[in-house]
Amino acid sequence: MTAVMQKQIRILCLLLGLVLCVNAMAKTEPEPQDDDGLAGSEEFLPIEEPPPPPSLLRAEQIKSETFDSFPRGGPDSIAGLGDWWLSNGKICVAVSGVDHHAGIVAGGGTLIDVAHCERGNDQWTYANILTGLAKETAIPVSKVSAVIESDHADIVTVGEGDGIRQTVTYRLLENGDALDIDVKIERIGEGREVQMSGLFTLYSQRALTPFSLSTYMPDATLGFQHPAIDRNKVSSLLGGMMPSDWNILVGADTYDSKISYGVQLGSAELIKANGSRQSLPKFLAVFPDYSLHGWMTRPLWFQSERLTWLSLLQNQFMDLEKGEQMLAKFKVLLGDRADVASVTDQIYKGPQLRGYVNNAEVSVAVWDQDDRPVTQSRVAADGSFNIRMPKPVQWVKMQATAPWGQKITRELSLADARSDSGRWVFRKNGALRLPRGIPMSMYFFGFGDTATPEFGNDLLGFTEQGVSLPGMLRRNRIDLAGVDSDLEQVDLPPGQYRVLTARGLEFDVKEYLLTVVAGKISQLPIIPVKRIWHGGDWHSADLHVHSGASFDSILPFDERLRSFVAQGAEVLVASEHNRLIDQRGRVAAMGLEGKVQVITGSELTGMSRTENAPMTVGHSNAFPLVAKPMEFAGGIPPVEARALREVIAGVREQAPEALFQLNHPRAANPLDTDLAFFDHLSVGKSYDPTQSLDSENNGSLLATDPASGFRDIDFDVLEVLNGAEFAVYTQIRDDWFSLLNQGARRPATGNSDSHGLRSVVAAPRNYVYIPNSNKQLPVDEAAFVDAVRAGHSFATTGPLLAVTLRDAYSDVGMGDTFSGRHGELHVQIDAAPWVSVDMLTVWVNGAIYRQLKVVAGDHKVIELIVDSDSYVVVEVSGEPSSVYRALMPDLMPLALSNPIYIDADGNGKWRAPKIMN
Repeated sequence: MTAVMQKQIRILCLLLGLVLCVNAMAKTEPEPQDDDGLAGSEEFLPIEEPPPPPSLLRAEQIKSETFDSFPRGGPDSIAGLGDWWLSNGKICVAVSGVDHHAGIVAGGGTLIDVAHCERGNDQWTYANILTGLAKETAIPVSKVSAVIESDHADIVTVGEGDGIRQTVTYRLLENGDALDIDVKIERIGEGREVQMSGLFTLYSQRALTPFSLSTYMPDATLGFQHPAIDRNKVSSLLGGMMPSDWNILVGADTYDSKISYGVQLGSAELIKANGSRQSLPKFLAVFPDYSLHGWMTRPLWFQSERLTWLSLLQNQFMDLEKGEQMLAKFKVLLGDRADVASVTDQIYKGPQLRGYVNNAEVSVAVWDQDDRPVTQSRVAADGSFNIRMPKPVQWVKMQATAPWGQKITRELSLADARSDSGRWVFRKNGALRLPRGIPMSMYFFGFGDTATPEFGNDLLGFTEQGVSLPGMLRRNRIDLAGVDSDLEQVDLPPGQYRVLTARGLEFDVKEYLLTVVAGKISQLPIIPVKRIWHGGDWHSADLHVHSGASFDSILPFDERLRSFVAQGAEVLVASEHNRLIDQRGRVAAMGLEGKVQVITGSELTGMSRTENAPMTVGHSNAFPLVAKPMEFAGGIPPVEARALREVIAGVREQAPEALFQLNHPRAANPLDTDLAFFDHLSVGKSYDPTQSLDSENNGSLLATDPASGFRDIDFDVLEVLNGAEFAVYTQIRDDWFSLLNQGARRPATGNSDSHGLRSVVAAPRNYVYIPNSNKQLPVDEAAFVDAVRAGHSFATTGPLLAVTLRDAYSDVGMGDTFSGRHGELHVQIDAAPWVSVDMLTVWVNGAIYRQLKVVAGDHKVIELIVDSDSYVVVEVSGEPSSVYRALMPDLMPLALSNPIYIDADGNGKWRAPKIMN
């Protein structure tokens, strides 16, 4: 190496500060010489940087060839072929395809799944953009596309209607921790006024629990304590429209992989035709079943953070002018626990609040110095918690709550940087060792000064108008299926308890007195309850059952099976809202073969209002259906933007032999009329049982679909008895009689409609007669469906029936036809000792034919004489005993038979009596 070259290298080393260069210089080999004897020129190659990691951004439509590459998972995951996928490797999002109806509006483009990619923990239900703040005025999506740029990926939906173009962009940044949603609404032509708009997020029956938070007006933070908002009163609505930006939706704590969502309306602007921008008034309205992040179309005349009567008056004159547009920006954060703090820890920038609890099931709530809710956290497995606080907070009140209700409250200054709240010590409980291998439900009641325990308390303290609204899993009952996965013991505070063990309607109830001592494990000499009724070929069935696969339930399906078996029921029709999922494999996985049978179905749930169905199509069950896991929502038949007759036709096309059941046709709560078909007939007219089917009021039931020939009245069976709508049973019974009187022979069913554990599953239930089945499971699905369709069943909340109409030549049961004008009606009434019965009512053609006082065990014979073709129905009822109220507090003893039809003239044809009540 020449001296000149050595000098050049030393200078370069000094410039780069590379000490190793000296060593490299010492080891350098002599330079090769050119042919002319001169040294070759030195080339200094740049140091190669390692290549950047491959991008994890994805934005594409889900197709069969790539289906397995989409990490779907979680109880509410419904995306399938034709939907759109967005991911950055951390957050996975699905937007429904154009033709995949989701949420409360018709059409696609809906945010349907949001989860951590690697955890498969989707609990998101639906979020619909409501331009005009009503589902009737929502803009249908006509196009969905995907875009990937250098640092972000987008799914973009576009729709037009009423002179409005709506563009929604769902965006994930590379390595980002949030989903960004931009909603652009622009006036492109003449059309309906746009006064308010918003993002509607559905979480019926608190499938997610809302915690509202305002970062710009702390006094508007409500936490879990919300007012009751009457949607029919302007003053109530106004009071509920809070100046809050964050709505934190806490997921269920019932799944292994937890999640919560923080939804923020960050800004809303009016962009005028000249490009100038103005901020728009924003609000958050929170209901127990849904939330609405909204904004007005124009700035207020008199600026105010809180909306006033004057604001609503001005709103009546608001609209978007041609060339103007509104832009609303949302952010969705994901928390990895079922609490508020997993989200607020990402929002707050203040000190951390630490502590340790001697029980890992405790929840910790925090308020600030002005008694405003700040956050809520669940403790870690080791009992520790570490919660981020907002910067301005200097003092906090903390309350830790244990599952059994014990509360510890402390106040703490945050002046200390460590902000250590210390050790929280809850009292020591006792425990009860539970029986093994015995299916049953165990009900616990406090005795004397001991409080009745509550299992399944989510510890969130959600209230409406100061009244606690317990979650769907909160109850005083433990269910056992007699399998290895049953709970082995249950913790209880020290005290005395009355314990009832039960197994449903066919069994007696036993009572025990339990004493629990702190730190000790108690045990009761539990023996199986005695069976008092053996049904033979009668099989108990609940045709309307939900689990966490429904958008309004958080109950894992294994726990649903456990509760079903504990109640001594046999056939479970899985009827998840607008979703098909085959859960039959869970029966064998839990070791429950021969004890329970699952039939795959769906509750086809109309939620939108469209030209074809102005008042929705209500709710209906269809089963059995075949689930298609790769398809959207498991391949359910189409529901929205169709009349009921079209929905029926769609089911028949997909599954010709499936049974179609019209669910809860009346609603006890007038606000729930959308779900009750007879309250609106989909056209805004309530069914009138005193008028004929072809009357102007009821005539829509007979309108024929020109393509299929089906009518709205062509459902197979009618759910007359529904556990959730028990209060309107007599009204639905009158509707049913009206149908029968006019020749619409629709068997009656009775089902629990249970969504959680608070309401008992399989009460009401049906007993379905399947000859030669010998009480063995599984029964033949086709034979079961045929028996239900034929009316070979009765519905009950307790009493057990055998009803036949006899003469010297025949003996006819429910659903069949008797020939002749005169016969003996035989009614055998049985019931468990805790189910009281006192009245037998015989209905002929919807009118009372005979009423008799009865008791369990009676066999009544009633002479029945008719002059013309008729039908007879038997009803048995009673007043609930104290034990009945303890086991089924929302019901009362009742059994309803299906009709026996009477062909009075014996001509082989049954004619309806055509009687109008």
